[in-house]
Amino acid sequence: MKHESGAKLIRAVGMWGLVAMCINAVVGSGVYLLPSETFQLLGPFSLWAPLLFAIPVFILALCFAEAASHFTEPGGAYLYTRAAFGDFIGFETGWMNTVARVTSLAALANGFVMSLGRLWEPAGAGTTRAVLIIASLLIFGVIHALGIRYGAGTIYFFTWGKMIPLTIFIVVAILVFRTNPLPGSFSLPAGEIHWSQAALFLLFAYAGFENLGIPAGEFKNPRRDLPLALLIGIGAIAAVYSLAQFAAMSALPDLSGTGTPIADAAAMIMGPAGALLITVGAILSILGTNLGTTLEASRMIFALTRDRKPFRILGYIHPKTHTPVIAIALLIVVAIPVAVAGSFAKLALLSAGARLTTYLFTAAAVPKLRKLNEGFVSPGGWTVPILGTAISLYFLVNLRPDQFIALGIALLVGVLLYGVSMAAGGRVPEEPAAEEIRTS
Repeated sequence: MKHESGAKLIRAVGMWGLVAMCINAVVGSGVYLLPSETFQLLGPFSLWAPLLFAIPVFILALCFAEAASHFTEPGGAYLYTRAAFGDFIGFETGWMNTVARVTSLAALANGFVMSLGRLWEPAGAGTTRAVLIIASLLIFGVIHALGIRYGAGTIYFFTWGKMIPLTIFIVVAILVFRTNPLPGSFSLPAGEIHWSQAALFLLFAYAGFENLGIPAGEFKNPRRDLPLALLIGIGAIAAVYSLAQFAAMSALPDLSGTGTPIADAAAMIMGPAGALLITVGAILSILGTNLGTTLEASRMIFALTRDRKPFRILGYIHPKTHTPVIAIALLIVVAIPVAVAGSFAKLALLSAGARLTTYLFTAAAVPKLRKLNEGFVSPGGWTVPILGTAISLYFLVNLRPDQFIALGIALLVGVLLYGVSMAAGGRVPEEPAAEEIRTS
């Protein structure tokens, strides 16, 4: 059964576009907070934290790379887990990913006005704050509704916009080299070591890579390009995070006393112009990440609902723009009140547990997905999916009680939505959501 428009998604994004989208999805506000947060937990040894904790992230990325190599349609973890464990687990995974995306979108909208408030104080409070949040989300919705080429092109622009200031800071800090952070970094911190907190913080600093496969219906050759783009992207991000940590610690030997380590370090070595450069970079970074989140969240809503009778209207594709305009509109309508009413910290709290369910079920699905068709296979046989599942479980059991409560409520809502879907007739036969794959 076709949607009324008969339109399909267009495959327009190639290999290096995927790498840029991966970097954009991960490098958001976290990199600007990373140096001081890890220093407070691990002291001078935090110099090695971005590399050390990139290992579990890389294992999880291998799981997603392998899972993605079996699919060409949009949906990401929803498709991976549905194929492995059936429709209910797939729906719950897709629903939890949607919750994570919506809350992340709202949280980063708050992060945007907070960062802008450092340059223009009225932006951070009152009516001005609400207007800026609403305007930014509406603009992102319009950009993605106009077509994937507009959405992807804008993402590429913001990726460069966030990376250039960060790169300038790293290069200048290394050239100036006020202090050498290496000598004290080889000793473990004295007293109680907060390894689990540091690991959880670093995991979420790297989070976002898991969503790269959601808009697969708009990638030229997702089975070929997605795995490699994921691994290249994570490697590049690990290098940037590690160099940023080194640069910040060389400019400010004690990062425990600052909440804005990159900006303060830039001010130390480049003066007010350096602080301004990094603040503008942080704003562009958050906007770019939120633009990518809008793409991913709207495509997950589209994938999750397009073949379910009570929700099929959300799978409508506009015949001219070839975008799921109703899914995009719903996302923005829901995200606006959540963002205006919430705060960055509270919304990020809900996003954390929801994200971990995506990691857990995707890693566990990999062995079954290997039987589907010929795709990318991680080295080491079962080692990578077993380690990926264990890493996800470790982080889940280390969630705080309030995070567990939020996770349980979100899962229950997913059960209710699935029940409504099944009561209304369940799923209908699917047709491809995108045009045939282009090999060029």
